[in-house]
Amino acid sequence: MAGDASSEIRATGEAAGEESLDRRVLSSIEVLTQSVAGMAPTASVALIPLVVYASAGNGTWLAFALGVAVMICVAVGAVQFSRRINSAGSLYVWVTQGLGPAAGFLVGWTLILGYLTIGMSVVVGIGIFGNDFLTHLGVDANLRGLQVILVVGALVAALAVAIRGIELSARVGLVFEGLSVAIVLLVCVAVWLDQGTIFDSAQLKLEGVDASGLLVGLVFGVLVLTGFESAGSLGVEARDPQRMIGRAIMSSLIVVGLFYVVASYTQVLGFQDAEGGLGAAGAPLPELADDVGMSFLSWVIDLAFVVSFFACALAIMNAGARMLLAMGADGIVPSNLTATHPTHRTPHRALVVVAVPIAAIPAILLASHDAVTVTTWVGVVAAFGFLFAYIMLAIAAPLFLARVGAGNPLVVLASALGVAGLVFVFWANWLPTTVPGDLFSPLVGTLKYLPYVFFGWLALGAVWFAYTRATRPEVAAGVGSRFDTSDDDGIEVGLPAASAEPA
Repeated sequence: MAGDASSEIRATGEAAGEESLDRRVLSSIEVLTQSVAGMAPTASVALIPLVVYASAGNGTWLAFALGVAVMICVAVGAVQFSRRINSAGSLYVWVTQGLGPAAGFLVGWTLILGYLTIGMSVVVGIGIFGNDFLTHLGVDANLRGLQVILVVGALVAALAVAIRGIELSARVGLVFEGLSVAIVLLVCVAVWLDQGTIFDSAQLKLEGVDASGLLVGLVFGVLVLTGFESAGSLGVEARDPQRMIGRAIMSSLIVVGLFYVVASYTQVLGFQDAEGGLGAAGAPLPELADDVGMSFLSWVIDLAFVVSFFACALAIMNAGARMLLAMGADGIVPSNLTATHPTHRTPHRALVVVAVPIAAIPAILLASHDAVTVTTWVGVVAAFGFLFAYIMLAIAAPLFLARVGAGNPLVVLASALGVAGLVFVFWANWLPTTVPGDLFSPLVGTLKYLPYVFFGWLALGAVWFAYTRATRPEVAAGVGSRFDTSDDDGIEVGLPAASAEPA
């Protein structure tokens, strides 16, 4: 039976363009960096623990741990796909093989929205912390104008690195994210030494913590992990994708999740004697550095946030461009996006298409709105794009395994738990005012309309796919059909993507 099913997922070959990427060049650590940088852990611990503490209090560390648990349940499905199917299209291809072309296209379509908007958020972050860093150096300039310059300049630099090669991007991301994480951990160690202990009984006993507060914290604990799947976009360029991609996805979640737990726990510990605790802090990490006699680190911490955001921008651009390349190869978006640079073998046109809105839209918005407002707006929209894609992935994985005769009850259980957790987070971000007792703060003003930006984007994608299916049925049927396969579970190995004939 497994033999019959294998023919259904046989590789039909990467279309023109995808085979022109640098094949099998990235090491395990470089693939891992893609997912780690995609989550921007250092930048996220700047303020997110402060937000989580407002509801979870001494359970802040546990809220992050629960978020990691939910995402690991989702990642189980991604790992199963990565062992069998390799493509630059990652979730776009994987979900197609589990739920069909329409679902696969919509996942790719919404991930593009997620990549674009989270990219906008991180470049605005570069503007915020870059401005602070320059202020420490004595630069006196108009805040908003300087932020626009930093946003555009950072994207131009990131685009140049991304076009120069995926290996260069991975190495820059590795160095930048590694250094920024090391700086945060240095502050954590200093806090432990200053406190004389790493144990905080109030946190370990969850004093004052209730279930409702943890649920609110869980929402943020999940959202800070978006981007973990981006290693899947390196299915063509990883040296051993069947093993490297899945390991990178799962390892990045564990490593980054542990980092969040440690950093948030330490921030609460460091402010335990302050009135209001962590909730009274404005910029927790720089303030902790001052408290432990390392005030010289204030500007270094700002720089760490900047380079973390830059590494994230690189990872997001690379993942988004490869998604567009895979979709272009299938003909569902313009095929000229499959073009690769003749020297560097990177999807330069797709990279430009991704980079332009990531830089231009924030630059326009910053002309009339403050940076925190702009990053909040685009961050809300990004959350829905990623959550939808992850829910569909978790549904698709067990169905795919059953179809190829490799069903696994543990994958079914993990996927079910992942879907339940993500649906809750999706709902909590969309309709928080329906919760009795005002458990969640309602979206107000402009924020309450932002979920409908996502729904509008989703509807536009559905209309586009329906139109394509009506006018070019062969294109619609071929969505997500070009990939390499492995021989796991006896599934037949397809032809190498560079030489296989399209179906």
